[in-house]
Amino acid sequence: MSEKAHRRSGEPERWSRWEKSGDPKGRRPGRLLAAFKALVLLLIVAVTGYGMLDVNLVGDERMLPFAAGLLGLLFVTLFVRGFYADVPAVGWVLVGLMGVLVGVKGLSMLWTLSESETIKETLRSSMYLATFLMALAALSSWRQVWPLVDMVCLIVAGVAGYGLLQKIEPLQYPVASLDGVRVDSTLGYSNTAAVVLAMGVVLALARMARMRSVLFRGVYAVLLLAFLAALYLTVSRGGIGSLMLGLVLLLVLAHNRLQTLTNLLLALLPGAWLWWSTRGLEGLLRQGATDEQRVAAGEVFGEHLAVALVAAFALQAGYAFLVNRYELLPPGRRLLGGAFAAAGVAAVVAVGILVAGQYGGVFRAYQELASNPNQTQNVAQRLASLSIGFREDYWRVAWEEWREHPLTGSGAGTFTYTWFRERPVSTGVKQVHNLYLEQGTETGVFAFAALVGFAGLLLGHAARAAWRSGGRNERRMLLSGLTCALAVYLISSVFEWHWYIPPSTLLFFFLAGVAVKVASRADWPEPEGGGGPGRD
Repeated sequence: MSEKAHRRSGEPERWSRWEKSGDPKGRRPGRLLAAFKALVLLLIVAVTGYGMLDVNLVGDERMLPFAAGLLGLLFVTLFVRGFYADVPAVGWVLVGLMGVLVGVKGLSMLWTLSESETIKETLRSSMYLATFLMALAALSSWRQVWPLVDMVCLIVAGVAGYGLLQKIEPLQYPVASLDGVRVDSTLGYSNTAAVVLAMGVVLALARMARMRSVLFRGVYAVLLLAFLAALYLTVSRGGIGSLMLGLVLLLVLAHNRLQTLTNLLLALLPGAWLWWSTRGLEGLLRQGATDEQRVAAGEVFGEHLAVALVAAFALQAGYAFLVNRYELLPPGRRLLGGAFAAAGVAAVVAVGILVAGQYGGVFRAYQELASNPNQTQNVAQRLASLSIGFREDYWRVAWEEWREHPLTGSGAGTFTYTWFRERPVSTGVKQVHNLYLEQGTETGVFAFAALVGFAGLLLGHAARAAWRSGGRNERRMLLSGLTCALAVYLISSVFEWHWYIPPSTLLFFFLAGVAVKVASRADWPEPEGGGGPGRD
């Protein structure tokens, strides 16, 4: 509606700046509304990044101010006309499922074992809901998406960088994990640091596949190798396993499969050299190492890491030059794809034979792999263990509690009380180490169904949109990367309690909002030239 029409109709002229009339489905927001939405996105990224890199929002005294701030921002957006006008229908369904989850947790105040724990958990879940809803509503242009992915990768780079410093300068940047060896970075928990790094890996691979700039691709290759090196040093089987499944899903959904696989292999080559050249360092991943051994190992590791990063940059820059200059014909692509597949199968078989031979047979190897991984002095040997430790006990106690109270559970955030009452071993724990089972044992079947429904609909909608993007390479690659990053978090949460470490979960819900919006807006035209520097 024009300003003259506003004056004739008697409507307040100020709204003409905030939105344009017309078909609600095709409407583009006005400049002020678009600027406000962009500000909301930046605020969410800033809060997530600040919590990820500095504050460490695990403690309640640190979480509560940030939760109050995000909920306050949500309250402000409710009074901005048109802010939620283009939220897709599937987005409202997902918001409704999260609303049911939050509502049931709040309602559990009526029967909870601990009112204080239930209040904190309800506030935490409300913060996640607010983040998802605001990200879903605030994204208003395709051109915003890749820069947001860049910002997320920079945040993950900070997590990786600090984690690497914990090994390069072990006295100045001490490890806070229980064994004092596994990298936990700024998040204070190795397995959560691992899942954040794994999410960064799939996003970086998706980003690189849409770049043509030699410099940008080289920089992202350095980031990719840094993510992988830091991920290995977390020695997180759940994080690495979730990444593997995420990479398989990425290769299924993505259009540029050969290029994606090549980018990964070009980073793994110097990464494999780095692992091989530092595997014998006593102070790197061995418990009980002296300060002198750790410092000496850090110096060697830092030098070799620098060489590997330079090699990753050079390999990717050379590959980018060839890709920009020459085009591989379909027969060549099929030949290379078959060679990669055969090499992958051969590598899996070789690793199996090597492991079986190392332990003296298949049966002996199974016994060793199923033993407690914490019984070894070399922490890196955890990666070859199939044991889930005390999780089996946590899950058994949680399941029995849920069977006794299937509809209500014990109250949000109260598993620690159930555990102390029913525990078969003396160890203490606050979380079930399974996000989905935890909802059932604490808040009953309705909360469990709401969370599982949210996760299933989220991944299904995003993956379907990626698959149906067809030849729209930009959109398909973006949605594939976002879907796989979300899948990494949700798969890892089967074994972990990332939910209670807000920075990682804020990142998940932010990416979830972006993914749902992009998946639902097939009418958004892809920007010419790939939407920014360094893209097709």
